[in-house]
Amino acid sequence: MKQISSRQFNWDVCGHDKIVHFLQSAILSGNLTQAYLFSGPSGLGKKFVASKLIASILCQNLEKPVPCGVCSSCQQVANGLHPDFYTVNQEINEKTGKLSRGIIIDQIRNLKYKLQQGTLLNGYKVALISDAHLMNLNTSNALLKILEEPTSNTVIILLADDVSYLPQTISSRCQIVRFLPVATSDIKSYLENRGVFDSGLIARQANGRPGVAIDLSNNKELADGVKNNIDGFFKIIEADLNSRFEIADKIISWDKDEYINISSLNNLMHNWQLALRDVMLIKSDNEQLVSNINYLDKLKEQAEILDFLKIKTILRKINQVDDYAKHNINSKSILENLIINL
Repeated sequence: MKQISSRQFNWDVCGHDKIVHFLQSAILSGNLTQAYLFSGPSGLGKKFVASKLIASILCQNLEKPVPCGVCSSCQQVANGLHPDFYTVNQEINEKTGKLSRGIIIDQIRNLKYKLQQGTLLNGYKVALISDAHLMNLNTSNALLKILEEPTSNTVIILLADDVSYLPQTISSRCQIVRFLPVATSDIKSYLENRGVFDSGLIARQANGRPGVAIDLSNNKELADGVKNNIDGFFKIIEADLNSRFEIADKIISWDKDEYINISSLNNLMHNWQLALRDVMLIKSDNEQLVSNINYLDKLKEQAEILDFLKIKTILRKINQVDDYAKHNINSKSILENLIINL
């Protein structure tokens, strides 16, 4: 890519100023790295920033800030039809109709074939690998061959929840870009500028994750789900054992697809962790940092009942849920085991 030091950008990213400046500078100087690894928990904005980087690299408009969103290239990228932009993510299994649990080796082999072909629009070839942490060893080795033998004018972007989930041979060949939580005040300002109602509450509930804040502001069903999860937590923590099972069955609508169930369980556990964090904050005289400010009275009530040892014990059991899920234990059984031991 030629050096285009006068070009302006139209990214509209919430937070991550240093990352944005770093990536935009690489575009301006024409010094893009062959492979980037965007690392950080989901909801921080990794994929959004990646989409802006990709669209900017491929944008053909030299007069407007990039990505312009209106040129044919931007339209093709937005619709997943750009001939020099390739995506790799979890796919639907044609036999079962369910989402695959990982990225398979054939997907990476197919990507390698495409990258070896000439660019159709005489520019860059760009690939985005989502959930790269879901690659198994064989898939990672196939990707390693691509990284070891890079093709010209190619940029590969990997998205991963944690660098440690990937083999060191992969991460060492990438420019690692670590995404960190964004200040609540920055998220609040971002939402306010877009006229979002309850921006303060949503910013706190997002807990440093702009993507979560945007999803909550745009999706009432998702926001209602968070409320349902928090309500369920307080009911379960106060109920006897028999009642707990009845309450739990109303919190999650179990699906035939276990992958969907695991996702629902993870969301539930995250909401419960935040509720317990809020209780600890109140007990530590840090009420101003509470996320679920709409539950302040209930949180104060639990702060009087639960001691620090009990809270830490519950948090430890919640943290074990992820380990159980990785060992393919049934999600409903995981939740039932948890509520028995709360």
